Amino acid sequence: MRSERGAGLERVDAWARRRPELSDALLAVVLAGVLGPVSLAMVRDARLDGGPAVAVWALLGTLHVAVAFRRRAPVPAFLVLAAAELGLAVAPFLADAGEPGTSYPAVLLPSSLAYLLGAYSVSAYGRHRWPSLSLAVGLLGALLVTVRVATDPGPTTALGADGSGELLLLAAAALGAVVAAWALGRFRRVRADQLAALAERARRAEADREQRDRQAAAEERARIARELHDVVAHSVTVMVRQAEGGRYVAAKDPAAAASALGAIAETGRTALTDMRSLLGVLDGAGSPGSTDPQPTLDDLPDLVQRIRASGQPVGLRIEGEPRPMDRAAHLAAYRLVQEALTNVVKHAGPDVEAEVVLTWSPRGLRLQVTDRGSPPRATDVLPAGGRGLTGMQERLHLVGGRLTVGPAESGGFAVLGEIPVAGAGAVRGERP
Repeated sequence: MRSERGAGLERVDAWARRRPELSDALLAVVLAGVLGPVSLAMVRDARLDGGPAVAVWALLGTLHVAVAFRRRAPVPAFLVLAAAELGLAVAPFLADAGEPGTSYPAVLLPSSLAYLLGAYSVSAYGRHRWPSLSLAVGLLGALLVTVRVATDPGPTTALGADGSGELLLLAAAALGAVVAAWALGRFRRVRADQLAALAERARRAEADREQRDRQAAAEERARIARELHDVVAHSVTVMVRQAEGGRYVAAKDPAAAASALGAIAETGRTALTDMRSLLGVLDGAGSPGSTDPQPTLDDLPDLVQRIRASGQPVGLRIEGEPRPMDRAAHLAAYRLVQEALTNVVKHAGPDVEAEVVLTWSPRGLRLQVTDRGSPPRATDVLPAGGRGLTGMQERLHLVGGRLTVGPAESGGFAVLGEIPVAGAGAVRGERP
């Protein structure tokens, strides 16, 4: 039962928040319907003269009308309410019909409760210094009413002949009501600010999360682009060289042509396997290729053998004692050699010898790929929009290494990469 009642109150509160103007207008109508008739009856029973009575009725009407604007215009509504209360405070005392011979100030009429709503609203919705000013105005008003009653020259007031206790009670009630209305408004304002701050924090967290997701997606796209470039460029280059060699020897040596065709087929199958692995990452469908291992330094002999089979002379030399490297470093080193040899095949010519040297040291791994051909032009090495050397630089940067390229002492071209291995946890040759 209580849960249903709480849910109903929450629905009413949500409805009121969505339609503040309408809910305030309804509140003003309800207050006017409940408090207005009682206040008007008390003014009528006081038998005021025509002018003062009309003035009091007008002030009461102003109080009820101002309530309808308490959230739409909290500061103007409060000022109107305060002015109306000041008018009632200085108005003539009203005679008490229930106790002949006694009187009370008009500011104590039931309709004056509308002022407390205005004080609450300006404290909750007002900006800058208005909440503090409203508290000061309310306290001054309460003191004014107390002084007005205490200094009334008439001996027959509602406080009696010796009403010091009742006077203190009136002052305490007036001050307590003003402070309570202000405190409730401030509580509401602080709570609203806290909720707004939490909502803003959640919005910023969501924006940061989306930014991180976009950044991660961009990095993943760049990684996949590098992988596709390495796989496609290397495999196609080797296949083209093998196809050209097979075409030249087809008439004179059919067996050599058949061997070249077999090498082309094997290179194509390897390329398709690598591409299926990348596509498995893209579609997230868990295709069989998506779990295939990435190449490591242990696969370099096979890579060199494929290059040799295409007709390009390549030498491989390993110096020093191999040290542990993590998976990313293994892949970066392999791709660097693969890209460098692919460039040799494309730019140096079929009769140019290339050499791959891996030098291990306590600090890390040094990879050098050199050829004895003519140094390529800058436009051949790094064409506009190309991914060759750019991909190498990015890979080595991700593993803390560095890349140096340029003419070699032998007259050809040299690619030099350095990869640190300090703190790496993967064992040599471990496949991802």
